[in-house]
Amino acid sequence: MKKAALALLACLGLLLLAGAPFLPRLVQIEGGQVLDRAFVLAPGAQQEVETALPHTWPPRHQGGDAEYRYRLHFGLPEAPREPLYLFLPLVSQRAAIALNGVELMDTGNRSLPTGITSGVTVFVRLPADRLAAGANTLDVRVAAAGVMRGHLSPPRVGSAQALGPHYRLGLFLLEHLRLMALAGQLLLMVAVLAAWLYRPVEPLFGWLLLMQVLSLPQYAGLRSDLPGVQEALPYVLMASSSASFILPIIALLINGMAVPRWLQWCVAAVPCLGIALALLPALPVWQVMLALSLPAVVLAVWAAAAITAAGALRGVREARLLLVPMLLFALALLHDVAQVAGWIDGAVLLGTYYRMVLMIGIAVILMRRLGLSLMRLDGANARLRQELAQREAELARLHEEERREAAQRVRSEERQRLTVDLHDGLSGHLASIIALAERERSAVIERSAREALDDLRVVIHSLDIGDRELTVALAGLRERLARQLKRLGVELDWSTARLPEISGVTPTHALAVLRIVQEAVTNAVRHGPATRIAVRGEPHGAAQAAIVVENDGAPFPRSGCGGGAGLENMRRLAELLGGEVRWEAPQGGGARVAVLLPLQLPVHGGAI
Repeated sequence: MKKAALALLACLGLLLLAGAPFLPRLVQIEGGQVLDRAFVLAPGAQQEVETALPHTWPPRHQGGDAEYRYRLHFGLPEAPREPLYLFLPLVSQRAAIALNGVELMDTGNRSLPTGITSGVTVFVRLPADRLAAGANTLDVRVAAAGVMRGHLSPPRVGSAQALGPHYRLGLFLLEHLRLMALAGQLLLMVAVLAAWLYRPVEPLFGWLLLMQVLSLPQYAGLRSDLPGVQEALPYVLMASSSASFILPIIALLINGMAVPRWLQWCVAAVPCLGIALALLPALPVWQVMLALSLPAVVLAVWAAAAITAAGALRGVREARLLLVPMLLFALALLHDVAQVAGWIDGAVLLGTYYRMVLMIGIAVILMRRLGLSLMRLDGANARLRQELAQREAELARLHEEERREAAQRVRSEERQRLTVDLHDGLSGHLASIIALAERERSAVIERSAREALDDLRVVIHSLDIGDRELTVALAGLRERLARQLKRLGVELDWSTARLPEISGVTPTHALAVLRIVQEAVTNAVRHGPATRIAVRGEPHGAAQAAIVVENDGAPFPRSGCGGGAGLENMRRLAELLGGEVRWEAPQGGGARVAVLLPLQLPVHGGAI
């Protein structure tokens, strides 16, 4: 919806700009006395002829400017009480005005150049001392240059308040706007030059720059009053017509089509052919221009309009943007040809104005391409930043994995070394002590040595435990406890299938859990005395796991409150793991120890 509104506003603005040259004809001039009858003396004529205004006459292509003399009469009932002004809405291209035999002004002496492509508007104050009550006479000499048809619109005599706004509007449209078109084309040429210098591989920029440069000589008609310009102007215009043959090339490039080689040669061949024919003595230069160059230019412009229309129908967005300006320029060119040929009246060639509209359309396309390029660049930068962030995250992850693997390898090698040293060293010494105690029949030494050996085996086994392998450590403990309890005649029921997975397990954590369970089993055998021990793992709530040790022996002293050093050691180890130990005395007898552990063990478990 927003894009449609912006497109509608752009089209309205373009149409308003396109209709600017016709605005003086559409605005109804009110106020003042209209002088719509005049006596005209044509060049070479001996007698004045009365005619109605506006009046238009054909140009003289040979022999310089065609000057027509007009005499107009207007009456005043009395001497004017306020200053009066003469307003000529449109006259081509030079006018000299006299009141009652005294010359007031000559438009050829103005600072703004008139040129041959447009008429001028005149606003001059009528001196009060030259105005008389009754009849007054205005003499107007009008000169048309080159291919332009002469034209004089009906003058008006009135106050500045009534006629001044119309004069200022005509001055802007007929003179200032033409200079603005030239300034706009120079600005666009600089922009295209910069684009071509930074991106010479783009053929569109090169052809646009060439078209801008070749079309600049067309503005030489602005200073046709300078010596030699009038004579050289036909050749300059024919050479400058090569810019029109670039329009089909630009239309093809915008549509993404290939440019034929013969069309590229036409850019130079057609103007050169016209200039060569004009240099022949038998062919007048203006006739060559009107018979060859002008039809070729019209054909080239309408070919560009047709190519643009075909691209717009195929859905090419840039062709749609250029279609309206191209059609307006092509229609303006037909208007100019018809005016020069005498088929329609007028004194303003619209091609100069609508060339500016075409340049605006081309500028919009260039800005669109720039905007799309910046958007693609921003998108590419965003994708690169995203990919870079992903690669950095991947590298960080790989680095972290490599660091963990390296640390794991170091820990594994160290555990292996410690395991071998403990097993081959201290474990061997304890086995020797047990053997000597059995030989000497010392039960106390043997029992202490076996307890030290069992604890050593627990330590050794915990060194090989990794994260999420607590059930593996418990399985190893079960194998050792099962053999010992079987010798003592104690039945063992062990089930850890329902134990939830506990993460963050380190050898220190595993050793603490194994010592708590081992201590619970040892107390059941030593203080029970138990005949049956059950160990099971199960969930406890949503965030804890429980390892429960039950026996059928005597309960702990005061249900676990207080107790000896073993119970206190179990409590301390559980706190280091972020959990707790609960002692209970079931109603049916016996004792129950529940070790509650978090599902994520703390990073630092402390010293055991």
